[in-house]
Amino acid sequence: MSIHDDDHATLDLVLGQAHHLLGEDGDVHAQRLVQAAVLRVQRDGGYFHPMPNDNWTDATYEAVLCVDPNLVQEFTPEITGRIWAKLEPVLRGRDRIDVFGVVVEANVPPRPDVGEDWRARATQAAVEVPPSNQARRERAHGRHPERDGLTLASRAEGVVYDALVELQRSCSRHRTFAIAPLPGVKLRDAGVRTPDFLVLGNGRAVVIEVDGVHHYGATRKADDADRDRHWTRCDVPTVRIGAHHTNEPEALRELLAEELRRLLWRS
Repeated sequence: MSIHDDDHATLDLVLGQAHHLLGEDGDVHAQRLVQAAVLRVQRDGGYFHPMPNDNWTDATYEAVLCVDPNLVQEFTPEITGRIWAKLEPVLRGRDRIDVFGVVVEANVPPRPDVGEDWRARATQAAVEVPPSNQARRERAHGRHPERDGLTLASRAEGVVYDALVELQRSCSRHRTFAIAPLPGVKLRDAGVRTPDFLVLGNGRAVVIEVDGVHHYGATRKADDADRDRHWTRCDVPTVRIGAHHTNEPEALRELLAEELRRLLWRS
């Protein structure tokens, strides 16, 4: 049965079938991105001849994956190509031979409903919101990625968070762990620090830091080493992940799984 352009329920089932096919190939990263998307189809401005040697032409379409703005950059040409390789045959099986490619678009958030008294409401809300030690600097500046209502400092930290959540879901209840991104922590001789992640499990803790290129200067290296020493005094090890590792999510998950097994469940 052919799918109408506004048949949102069937288009969602089509996306679910593509998600399943990606899983059969073990493409977990593409699966995760597809799961976070909404599928629709739209005219792409072109025409094609459904029947060869026929003068009749028909409109051409493109599949559109609508995603959170923070995820758009994760849809690289390679990953989008892998998704299209599974999505195209599913669409053709539904008689949508007029869809010739896939594009990724950021969701446009709805315009907020505000009244003429929005300034007074904003002032009142600022007074009423309780203080939070989670990502206090990032929350103050805004425009940072979020996951599950938790603020993260960068796209790379978002990838690490997603990998930790996948590991958390896959582990048994007896070997589960908690994930605390950007907690405010008071150390004895180092004041207040905000590690990228504090992971808790088996009565132990591990600090995970995601190091971008700015961490490789001599001054920053010395500061990082000083931070690590303070955590070591608390008998809490630090795992440093280079931001470049977030470009390979599967390898990143394996690295994190190995480190958590070694440090949280060490004998």
